[in-house]
Amino acid sequence: MRRGALGLPALVSLMYLVVSGGAYGLEDAVRAGGPKLVLLLCVVVPLTLSLPTALMAGELTALMPIEGGFYFWVKRALGPFAGFAEAYLTILYTAVDMAIYPVLFAAYLSFIVPIGPLGQVAIGIGVVWLSGLLNIAGVRPVGETSIALAIVLAAPFIAMVAIGFGKIAHFALPAAPLFGADPFGALGAALIVVIWNFGGWENLSVVSGEIENPRRNYIRAIAIAMPIIVAGYLLPLMVCLSGAPGGANWSEGWFAHEGARIGGPLLGGALAIGGSVMAFAVFEAAMLWVSRMPFVLAREGYLPAPLSDIWATTVTPVKAIIASCAVFTLLIPLGFLALVVLDVFFYMAALALEMAALVRLRRLAPDRGGSFMIGGGRIGLWLCAALPLATWVATFALALGSGDGHRDFIIAIALSLTVWPAYAITRKRWGGPAARETAPFPID
Repeated sequence: MRRGALGLPALVSLMYLVVSGGAYGLEDAVRAGGPKLVLLLCVVVPLTLSLPTALMAGELTALMPIEGGFYFWVKRALGPFAGFAEAYLTILYTAVDMAIYPVLFAAYLSFIVPIGPLGQVAIGIGVVWLSGLLNIAGVRPVGETSIALAIVLAAPFIAMVAIGFGKIAHFALPAAPLFGADPFGALGAALIVVIWNFGGWENLSVVSGEIENPRRNYIRAIAIAMPIIVAGYLLPLMVCLSGAPGGANWSEGWFAHEGARIGGPLLGGALAIGGSVMAFAVFEAAMLWVSRMPFVLAREGYLPAPLSDIWATTVTPVKAIIASCAVFTLLIPLGFLALVVLDVFFYMAALALEMAALVRLRRLAPDRGGSFMIGGGRIGLWLCAALPLATWVATFALALGSGDGHRDFIIAIALSLTVWPAYAITRKRWGGPAARETAPFPID
């Protein structure tokens, strides 16, 4: 076990933060799809996306608990180019995703204390580098901080649910119809936001080498975090939307308004503070695994070798973390909804490679010596692989028919197609994996 390894409580907290961070972020889905549709999607998407992805992550982490996680799953199963494509798509979606959280932090903070645009940018940059310093300090401080932050995040929503529990016990469906004038557009837009809120169960596999007993604890953390996350979305929504006339007023930060309506200014303020804490906590937790991607690619020969240097004092890839912070600082001015479309497309494309790796590795290594495996034989395996991909295809088929979905989809396709030139250029410039490593390597 490496010094500072993540124990189960810290792993559960980090998983909660990386996947969810609370119900913040669902507001735009309520506005786009309406209250009834979002409540339905918060039941369906965990079954078609979250559960299969979590089971895949649990099985492959138990099989290959190594630093780099899903990159090595795909490389081992499908070859070096597929492994590079997995890392490349991951970098694309994390680049757009990580730009959101410092901006959200400043936006939620400005709800409490008026801050001008330049002040918000400055605060966002400060969040980036504070998170970087925490990660440079080592994985244990990040894990311990994340436990505290997860508690702070959950507390206002627990208070909201406790105060409004009567609305859950006597829940009344929202008055607005399930579908409005543009049912396909509403469903596509809402699905994209809901998927963004429910994805990411495999991300912490990148730091498997820094997890205490990853073969056992990763799947245990999933089993603990999954019901907490689903309830953390559904219960606050049920309190806020019981008998609601519609969701047209919902936008980023709207949970603070709902908290003030349900529990008074104190609860509203707590939820506004929680929004800022959420943005910082999710960014800090995500930085833990995102900063390891340039480290892994440098170690594989796709990026400059210094990015793979480990600082002996804290056993962290300092240069990779600093490089990641520099990129995120440049991306802070980018927007939200278009970024979510790009984020989900790149994430689901990478997930498709992971699911292909799941099927292939089941054939390459059928005997796991008692390690966790998805049950149900071939049917269970194929259902696990197919359900998230069907959700992805349906989402973008719907999004193509409305608003800016067509434009964003074309942009996502164009950026994805740059993977082969990037692969060729990086191999020529830095050499790529050594020839002996391009062949299949042992799983253990």
